[in-house]
Amino acid sequence: MVVLLLAWPRFLAAFRYLPVDIALDRYQADGQIPSDRLTVLLGFAQRAIAHHDHYRYRDGLSRLHYLRGLDPYTPALQRRPAYELAAAEAVAALRRAPAQPAVWLRLASVRWILRDEPHAVIEPWKLSIFTDRTNASLYAQRVDLGLAHRAFLDDEALALLRDQLLLAWRSQPGTLIQVLARRDRGLAVTRELLEHNDPAALAEMEAWLEKLR
Repeated sequence: MVVLLLAWPRFLAAFRYLPVDIALDRYQADGQIPSDRLTVLLGFAQRAIAHHDHYRYRDGLSRLHYLRGLDPYTPALQRRPAYELAAAEAVAALRRAPAQPAVWLRLASVRWILRDEPHAVIEPWKLSIFTDRTNASLYAQRVDLGLAHRAFLDDEALALLRDQLLLAWRSQPGTLIQVLARRDRGLAVTRELLEHNDPAALAEMEAWLEKLR
């Protein structure tokens, strides 16, 4: 009986959070923000946390606030508060479980959107890589953010950006080229990173980009 009583809040939390899990999985699959359900889903996540304050529920709440900020149907004046809540919940999730590369990267991205100081963006970006440098689903976003902050990267951060750039090129060249075409079309930063370390990869990128011109 005691075990049941102790487990009951966790069961209630998992039950409350189930619609959030389903909605976030669906968004991951099709990229469609559930605009008409975001408010309800936020309530489900908050109730789950009230029953059992677990890092996974905080992460989900952060993702929902982030989607609310991205959602074109969110009124303009409500977007910044949504991003601020996304950042706050990401921090709460990371305090409970620091080894979450996607959450570190979301925190960096949200701070970038909010125009925080560069170091406040770069530090969680670094931690995203340190916690799992070979997470292929994060390569492109890491490269994009790193290129955008080249002027503020120290030697360690430049080495991390070079590493992610090459990993992305080897596993997702088409996706990386899209990032480079948008963020470093002349390859000025990419050339700086690779001309002495991997000139062959640099030449391949130059050839691919040339075809897009």
